[in-house]
Amino acid sequence: MNKRNNTILIVDTKAGNLFSLNAAIERLGYNTVILDKPDTENAFINPISNPSIKYAGIVIPGQGRFGTVLKNIKANGWQEYLEQARRENIPMLGICVGMQIFFEASDEDKGTVGFSWFKGKAEALDFPKKPMVGWASLESKLWPESVVYFVNSFAIKESEFTVASTTYGVEFVAGIKQGSFTGVQFHPEKSADDGAEIIRQAFTPCDNTMGDY
Repeated sequence: MNKRNNTILIVDTKAGNLFSLNAAIERLGYNTVILDKPDTENAFINPISNPSIKYAGIVIPGQGRFGTVLKNIKANGWQEYLEQARRENIPMLGICVGMQIFFEASDEDKGTVGFSWFKGKAEALDFPKKPMVGWASLESKLWPESVVYFVNSFAIKESEFTVASTTYGVEFVAGIKQGSFTGVQFHPEKSADDGAEIIRQAFTPCDNTMGDY
């Protein structure tokens, strides 16, 4: 197994304030670093070659429009880095739109193609009202009895990698897990103890990192 240190990389997508997320991760005992571009020069070794040496995990935050976040990530050179990190089994956590961009598309910005790691698209939540704001319980065997905080107008309706769901007018995907990637539609950094536990689990390496959960 590759050696990992205790630092979590937060990808700065230039689409929102990262204070709450940074604080939530640090409360779990991790160090954090926030970068708007991959650090391919100032590293123990080139993280493109082996990012597992540098970071214990990577977070893609959950604020902003689908198209804007995707554009900023690609323009700043993150696509190759994240794909390599996935091949290296580095734990990754995508939050809200930071999860949605790894699907194929979103109704929020039609015509914009996502990373397409997973099949499906984000669809509008128009009922009861838009956006969905507030606390909701999860239907989940992985995160049983968890109550978490949502702020979203779009959601993935179904995925083969679903590990949690909730209902807001219709049932939708609240969490996915595939290999070393965890994606959540809610904001764990704003979800008190339940959210902290979900973040902790996302960065806990397991022997079956390439398998499905």
